[in-house]
Amino acid sequence: MAITKLLPVLLKNKEAILEDGLDPRAHAQRQANNGIGYGKKAAAAPLRAWENVPRMVVRGLQFLLGIVIVGIYGNRVSDGLSPEWVYGLAVAGISCVTAVAFAIAAPFGAVSKKFKTHRLFTWDLAIFVLWIVAFGIFAGIFLHRDSKNSYKGSSTIVEKAAMWIDLVNAILWLVSGTYGFVKTFVGGKVDTLGTKATGKLFGKKQEARL
Repeated sequence: MAITKLLPVLLKNKEAILEDGLDPRAHAQRQANNGIGYGKKAAAAPLRAWENVPRMVVRGLQFLLGIVIVGIYGNRVSDGLSPEWVYGLAVAGISCVTAVAFAIAAPFGAVSKKFKTHRLFTWDLAIFVLWIVAFGIFAGIFLHRDSKNSYKGSSTIVEKAAMWIDLVNAILWLVSGTYGFVKTFVGGKVDTLGTKATGKLFGKKQEARL
């Protein structure tokens, strides 16, 4: 019975047994290397988890502020077609849809590279440009306009507030786009350095134990 139970274990570890033979030091070193590999993964996991927190916060703000603009500009469009507000409404709508889609896809980035939304940083930067254009349009109309001086029946006070929200939206999309750019082109090098540092740390711990 004992041989029957031992045989599957030997077959499973036959490569290690053939390489290490009966040398206990070789076996100990193999176990240490396995421990280092596990330690690297365990140390990297919390960092990757926390990395998602600010990204989700930014996506949430992009969505919420986009919804605010949809409400303000949508009200103006419902009163009559004006190209300024139609453009602003379109930009806000695109932003909301993108923020939700990217937020949903982000957690799946650990499963497949197809869901790594930071690689679509060019789209974030494109939306940044759209918001900057929207800010420029409404700043040209309302920035120096007196609060009592209405434009096409709109509330100047409300439109000035919306104008600054446009700018905040632009900044948020610039932040996410810049993050995506850095993560795409520099992130690999940073991860490699972190892995090497973690490996050295766990390697020293294993050597001390041996």
